[in-house]
Amino acid sequence: MSETRENRRLEILKSACTEFSENGYDSAKMEQIAKRVGIGKSTIYEYFPSKNELLKASCEWIFDSILCDVNDIMQNDICFKNKVIDYIKYACNVLNSIGSGMMILYGKSDSVQIIRTNANMFHMKLLDIIEKAVFTATQNGEIRENINPRNIAKIITFLPSPILCDEIKKNGNAALDDIISILIYGFAK
Repeated sequence: MSETRENRRLEILKSACTEFSENGYDSAKMEQIAKRVGIGKSTIYEYFPSKNELLKASCEWIFDSILCDVNDIMQNDICFKNKVIDYIKYACNVLNSIGSGMMILYGKSDSVQIIRTNANMFHMKLLDIIEKAVFTATQNGEIRENINPRNIAKIITFLPSPILCDEIKKNGNAALDDIISILIYGFAK
């Protein structure tokens, strides 16, 4: 694919993500996606044969971008605690930017199945990335050895939530620091 064609494809994907996030999949219009890019609707179909294919490609694109960013965070040469803090802040930014339109996954329609399938694959890859960072932190003596890295990865993966994101917005890092301290040092006296 030529660079120009790849750039156009990326513009369509970005616009589709915005449209799906703002209006939900069912209410999103191909005309609006095309308008956002400044192209005709038929041009979208040159890249994506259907709205479902566009949704699938959009999910893959956004999830791959997030996985790349999280991998970069987990590969940073900083202590594990700061990696977790950076991950949570990043994940909260992503949650805030996606909006509620694309997060509604009720029903059995093709669109819901596309999002669920992609989300499940994304989740497994995300767990793998974080699990590797946990394993490295264990080897480096940053966290205790007698824990299952996959279980810790699950906890870290699910920490970012709308409630925590709102708390960070309101109170900055103070709430996050306390949560991370509990995660790192546990509940024991």
